[in-house]
Amino acid sequence: MVDLSSFKSINFVAGKNTMTISKTGVAISQAAVVQLGKPEFVEVMISYDEKRIAIRVTNIQNPNKVRFLNKNKKTPTVRWNNATLKGEISNLMKWDISNNIYKIEGKYYPQDSLMMFDLNKAQVSQ
Repeated sequence: MVDLSSFKSINFVAGKNTMTISKTGVAISQAAVVQLGKPEFVEVMISYDEKRIAIRVTNIQNPNKVRFLNKNKKTPTVRWNNATLKGEISNLMKWDISNNIYKIEGKYYPQDSLMMFDLNKAQVSQ
């Protein structure tokens, strides 16, 4: 018998790991939610120097937790319409989120259970 103890399953996810920022909120793509393992809670961190956002899977005990996915929801989508979060990002990047939509592709780090979004690489649309 072949020893597979050092192997891990690969999640095949349709679509791209993206974060979209607009006047209606901050949306995380289905692909990113699934890649992160559909967690109920995450910790959202921002690097003001590097202009990057990290979303890291966490648990209910973390005082910095943010509700991510409602387990009863059929579709694994996440949207935060949080004025503080939108304001922090738009002020940092000097973005006009009232008139534009900003999409950032994320990079998944499975060993850290986190998704990193480089705001400097945002694609802008109207």
